[in-house]
Amino acid sequence: MDESLTDRLTSTDLSSMNGAELLAHLDAVEQHMRNLQRAKLALLEDNPQIVAQRPELRALRDQLRSMDLDAVTGADLSTAQHNA
Repeated sequence: MDESLTDRLTSTDLSSMNGAELLAHLDAVEQHMRNLQRAKLALLEDNPQIVAQRPELRALRDQLRSMDLDAVTGADLSTAQHNA
């Protein structure tokens, strides 16, 4: 994933944005979070021998598998991030 995109999204000054700009920023943040979650799931899927040894990784993989990463909401993502 593009670390600079994460930095840019998290360090953006929201105070000068109007409503439409805030919504566009929120959409960009949620899309990036979905991409990060898909990448995390891909890493877990690509390393079954490591996942098999770690119950917390199995739980995370199963949680990510159960999520619709194309239509996930910010609340779903923050729950998965918190459990990671």
